[in-house]
Amino acid sequence: MFKRRRVLAVLICAFVALSMLASSACIAHEAIHPHACTGEGCPVCQFIAHLEQVRRVFGAALLALLLVCISLAAGRTWRAAPAMAVPALATPVGRKIRLNS
Repeated sequence: MFKRRRVLAVLICAFVALSMLASSACIAHEAIHPHACTGEGCPVCQFIAHLEQVRRVFGAALLALLLVCISLAAGRTWRAAPAMAVPALATPVGRKIRLNS
């Protein structure tokens, strides 16, 4: 079950990375080799605008995912902090054990 999820997660990440790379390559190609723009209804300009919109959406989604991961990690750390302080209280002095005879 976990292996299937891991494979699916890797495939989704690969798809997102390849789509970002392909859209960047297409935009770079059009920047280097400009096309003959026909005006307001130019299909190439509309395609570039669509690619930029997709990149913005992916970027916003990745930023949101990163913020969620950071907040979850911070929450785990804050919840684990009191548990980490307990062993410090489990010292001989904290247990009031007399070490001399």
